[in-house]
Amino acid sequence: MHRYLYSLTCGTAPVDGVISGQNIGHGSEAADTSGLLGYQRLIGGPAEQTGRYLGIAGLDYEHDRLFTPEQLAVADDVLIGHARRGGLVTINFSPQSPWLNDESDIAGNPGVWTNTRTDNGQLDGVVLSDILDPSTAAGKVWQRKLARIADALTRLRDAGVVVLWRPLQEMNGFWFWWGTTLQKTDASVYVQLWRQMYQYFTQERRLDNLLWVYSPSAYPPDPAQQVAQNIRSAAWAYPGDAYVDVVAGTSYDDGLLIPNHADHLLLPEVIGMAEYGPGLTGSPEPVGDLDNRRYASRLRQDYPAVAYWVSWHDYYASATDIVHLSLAGNQNVPGLLADPYVINADRIAVHPAPSACSATYRQTGAWPGRFQGEVTVRNTGTAPTKGWTVTWTFPGGARIGQVWNGDGGASSGSRAVVKNASYNGALRAGATTTFGFIATGSAAANTPSGLTCTPR
Repeated sequence: MHRYLYSLTCGTAPVDGVISGQNIGHGSEAADTSGLLGYQRLIGGPAEQTGRYLGIAGLDYEHDRLFTPEQLAVADDVLIGHARRGGLVTINFSPQSPWLNDESDIAGNPGVWTNTRTDNGQLDGVVLSDILDPSTAAGKVWQRKLARIADALTRLRDAGVVVLWRPLQEMNGFWFWWGTTLQKTDASVYVQLWRQMYQYFTQERRLDNLLWVYSPSAYPPDPAQQVAQNIRSAAWAYPGDAYVDVVAGTSYDDGLLIPNHADHLLLPEVIGMAEYGPGLTGSPEPVGDLDNRRYASRLRQDYPAVAYWVSWHDYYASATDIVHLSLAGNQNVPGLLADPYVINADRIAVHPAPSACSATYRQTGAWPGRFQGEVTVRNTGTAPTKGWTVTWTFPGGARIGQVWNGDGGASSGSRAVVKNASYNGALRAGATTTFGFIATGSAAANTPSGLTCTPR
């Protein structure tokens, strides 16, 4: 996918243009069927009008609240559905401060969006570098948070979904806790934080389905004004070419101006717009007044290197006023999606996703000191598998004793690793196979944790 996006930036793609995109909310809000948010209104609505699905569906894994693993699975299902329609996926990660919520009770204490901010004492007593040290209280919370997020991303990887992964955005501004308020002119903590996350996700968790999106906010061109406003330039916290695949800024302007586009072009990556739309002004009107066709004309004429843009979701500025940022919340969606310069899901020229698989477990028997289980492996991708590996951990310390219809020879202790047998590794799209096992230990205490399937 990176090669395709880069060809759009460089003007060498088979079909010239820009990929359309829409943010649909946060976490499980993606599945909302009423209100301002959700896939149904923001992407399904335009599709019903036009017969065309937008190219990119996006959401945030956090920001408004902490989402449980089950709620993130709901979000993943929505994104997987969009990918099955030929679309692309982008995920923001706007984490709530680990100093304000220790994640000990996500369901009961999900936090609030202001836990991402800096304007009301949220950073009192905070030493930002503590987050880099897993032995500190904040560092421990951060590691738990990353593990929860990595689990959700693993589900997308196993479904064959490539993700434009956009963590810790607008770092050059003062409004997020990871921004300039504490770092001032020194971005070294942010750079280390990014690189640590990159290493954990790509090396330890083997999330090879991520394209890393560095996303600076818009800023004044005058360096003196940048200092006065405590906003830095696009390159201020750039983690390095080895850690970034895409540079996608943010800009809200009624004329769809991208004020720092020239600076983005100086960074040697795919160019996108991760948040792009009209000014942040509330209105009592039910629909905004932006003519959506202007996205196509403005990007075609002035910013041809932009490979994709994502329009943001609408939100309430007050009890009566709505900030209309979505395509569905403004004018002339059919005209925009019919423009030949706009690439929707049906025209995205990315090679088919690799094969993907899922694994589900059920207990089939139990007796004192031992239990029997069955795992169903399903090809959830669009291409055949050549083989598969299923891994999990027994939380109660059980150990695999016997495996049939699979090879459990790589298992060690409570960590189970089962590979396909010689006769059941090749699965066509949608096909399933099963393997069984007997393990020592209590069935009640050993429901498999972190059950994942990796195809070959």
